[in-house]
Amino acid sequence: MSKSEILTSLRQASVVYRTEMGEGRRVWSEVSLDIHKGEWIVVIGPNGSGKSTLASVLLGLCPLSEGEMKVPKSAVVATRGVLQIPDAQFIGDTIREELDYIATEISTEEEEREAQYKEILSAVGLSLPVDRALNTLSGGQKQLVNLAAALSVQPEMLVLDEPTAMLDPAARKEVRQAVRAAYQQGTTIVWVTHRLEEVADATRVIGFGEGRITYDGGPRAFFYGDNEAELPVMTPCTELGLDAPFAVKTAISLLQMGCKLRLLPLNMDELAEAVAAPCL
Repeated sequence: MSKSEILTSLRQASVVYRTEMGEGRRVWSEVSLDIHKGEWIVVIGPNGSGKSTLASVLLGLCPLSEGEMKVPKSAVVATRGVLQIPDAQFIGDTIREELDYIATEISTEEEEREAQYKEILSAVGLSLPVDRALNTLSGGQKQLVNLAAALSVQPEMLVLDEPTAMLDPAARKEVRQAVRAAYQQGTTIVWVTHRLEEVADATRVIGFGEGRITYDGGPRAFFYGDNEAELPVMTPCTELGLDAPFAVKTAISLLQMGCKLRLLPLNMDELAEAVAAPCL
């Protein structure tokens, strides 16, 4: 996929929330970025930094106070999202009703429709009756239903705001696998998270701090800095006040002790590969 193909552009975008007293609270200031087809973007930053505002803006849930968001005239971008609070997205009362609203390319034959719904749910690790009431599901199950509904329409861009926040480790793994499958089939991913271990999936990291983009680049440079030959005292990650994942912290400790690693790891599998040879 060509990175030159732009799906969405933000230019000098600012967002101001109005309080009950009528005063303005600026949560974004002059944010500019292009989202290219084929990217997996992880948006990271401390609480209140403005990262979730990006998801709301891209999904049309939050209007810009200044600046603009534009889609190239040549592009028809089908965007779907999974938000932080699962109940906020539901339209129907049961899983079947929810999928009836969202999944438009479903057979009208009842038996085939049932099988397709089961396949949609299975893609995110769910094996629930389609007539199950949504208000009887756990928070994690609700989030997985939202993801299943979003993926069912094969969106060109999938925006996820803290999609694993309410899930246990097993369910988080299932969500990431389902999103990876969609990415491999051509869906562009914008994943907002506070879990730094999820940065490992990214082709690009956007760091937010105090309503501004503080970093826009690769995941390894986010954790280790730009110069692999010299480990900096501060990295884009630490400048945001964030705590790197265990694999990264371990690698940094080894580097500080003078070890030369095969690669700068982002996760535990890469850490194992990096230390497979004795330190030199």
